[in-house]
Amino acid sequence: MKLTRNTISRMISASLAAMLFLTACGNTTGAGNENTSAEKDSTSDTTTEESMPVLPERDFGGYEFTFLNGNTAYTYGSVVAEEQNGETMNDSIYLRNGKVEDRYNITIKEILTDNAQKDFTKSVTAGDNSFDIGLLRMEWAFPIVLENGAMNWEDIPNLNLSQPWWVQGSLSSMSLMNNIYFAVSSFDVSHFESVRTFLFNKRMLDEYGLESPYELVDSGKWTLEKFYQMAVSVGTDLDSDGKWTKDDQYGLIGYSNVLCNTLMCGVGSILSIGKDNNDIPYFDLDQESYIDRLQTVSKLFEKKDSFVYTENKQDIFRNGKALFLSCLLNEAAALRDMEDDFGILPAPKYNEAQENYINLGGSPFFMTVPITTPDKDRTGAVMEALAYDSMGLVDTAYYDIVLKGKASRDAESEKMLDLISSTLEYYHPLANSYLNSPLADNYIWKGKTDFASYFASVKDKIQSDIDTAMKTYRENVG
Repeated sequence: MKLTRNTISRMISASLAAMLFLTACGNTTGAGNENTSAEKDSTSDTTTEESMPVLPERDFGGYEFTFLNGNTAYTYGSVVAEEQNGETMNDSIYLRNGKVEDRYNITIKEILTDNAQKDFTKSVTAGDNSFDIGLLRMEWAFPIVLENGAMNWEDIPNLNLSQPWWVQGSLSSMSLMNNIYFAVSSFDVSHFESVRTFLFNKRMLDEYGLESPYELVDSGKWTLEKFYQMAVSVGTDLDSDGKWTKDDQYGLIGYSNVLCNTLMCGVGSILSIGKDNNDIPYFDLDQESYIDRLQTVSKLFEKKDSFVYTENKQDIFRNGKALFLSCLLNEAAALRDMEDDFGILPAPKYNEAQENYINLGGSPFFMTVPITTPDKDRTGAVMEALAYDSMGLVDTAYYDIVLKGKASRDAESEKMLDLISSTLEYYHPLANSYLNSPLADNYIWKGKTDFASYFASVKDKIQSDIDTAMKTYRENVG
């Protein structure tokens, strides 16, 4: 039996709650060993053999297992916690690290740098092994891969990448010639925070007598058409001045790039560039099926007026003057003091015939292993343990306590969060440059529909760029 992320999370949540209760009661004197030991015992009672990773028994002799972390506005913030302080996420990170540190006799450290790409490359060139894992944005990581600076995750022992503590969409979307250089696991809380989603105002829904989007999702009828119909039905020029400003009421609030990319992903036109039987990428967005979907999305924005507004998005939604909000998932938590109740939704499908909902993952950082790593056995053992224990502690704390406990206000939203987290897909690194601003901002947002002409004008250039990247990859990696 293959257990899902949600199943395992629920199996472990009782253990987490117990541990956080003990922490809050001050039952944590001394080092973190007493806590982690108690947590281990509790976890063993609530899990099954089928939900447990196969972890080797190792003693790494006090080794400092180190993460290279980009010190930017999007710094990966779930690596270390120096001490317990009563804050849920901090204490969960502390307990998780303590478990893994005790299991393998290591200390988890991080290096913060203003130029992670440069420092990663410098370390690989020098072979100084100054860190074990690089936490890199995609635009930093991909050039490193092309220059043979990163290791294939599938060549690292002690990992089971098929398990739910590894985010499957990140592995499949971004593979290259059947090699996996970028990984996201439950260790990465940022992949939840940056997921694209929609919120809706429940009061407005009731006042206008609109269908329940929850029921539409459950029945497979949450589509672009339904989404648009509901949005335009509530748009109102409140001050009757004939102008659409922040003082009016809208169907949808959101920034153009995030909104357009979210919708494009939802209808299946942004997942990746195409890949052949050898997992070699190629440009394929000029296919008729993709063009039809893109045109359908773009037509939504031909006349924005009451449909969509992009300024003061948080304030307008918070003040109850927009039915839908396009946002990152972490923005939902920031609205927990909003007077009107709101719910959380996945991106709408293209039509009812589309089999699955598709949601855009937006992890700011991807885990990358330097090609010079001296001990793959150690790297694999530690990262598998961190991924699994994050699902039991950090992932669960963020998802079940922070999000479900504060951001979402009903059981249906919790169900939607589970759906979203299980249907995440990611850009292929070679697709980002032409899927983002060029397509989202310059075409979709402006309501243009001449995609056939656009793709005809850029296809050769895009394919040439892909071919050049693959040539570099083959020359350097093989």
